[in-house]
Amino acid sequence: MRKLRLYLDSSIFGWSLNHSEPARFAEANLLLQQIADGRFIGAYSWVSEQEIQAAPEHIARKLRRKLEQAGLKRVSLRLKNQAENLAEAYCLKKIVPSRFRADALHIAIATLWKADALVSYNFEHIVSLETMVAVSEVNRSFHLNKIFLCQPQEVIISAS
Repeated sequence: MRKLRLYLDSSIFGWSLNHSEPARFAEANLLLQQIADGRFIGAYSWVSEQEIQAAPEHIARKLRRKLEQAGLKRVSLRLKNQAENLAEAYCLKKIVPSRFRADALHIAIATLWKADALVSYNFEHIVSLETMVAVSEVNRSFHLNKIFLCQPQEVIISAS
């Protein structure tokens, strides 16, 4: 069986450092560990890099270390123009509000990278059935693949 391709948005990295909700902290770190262990192919993008860069330096340093330890691939900038156009389509269809363009970009990048899933804790603009159905309709109109929008617990492989 082939390894699933998972695109992680910045919320996963943030929760991997945030102890305020122990369940999310544990899930985010377990997912990153399973990627490091080779159970999945994991990726992030320039959008996450920009969001990490905006964090205070001591936090940004820890976040970069998490990316490195997990062995995540960085999605190529070659996809940037296509991703911008696809994100614009999501915003025009009001799937994601225009002021949250980074969220639309995460979905677009994951789609164009041909991820099996975009893994996120963003329940407002990314992880919802309504968003997944609407994104699938737009992707179908552009002859692109479907993308599963989910939270870590839906992809983590249990110990059994």
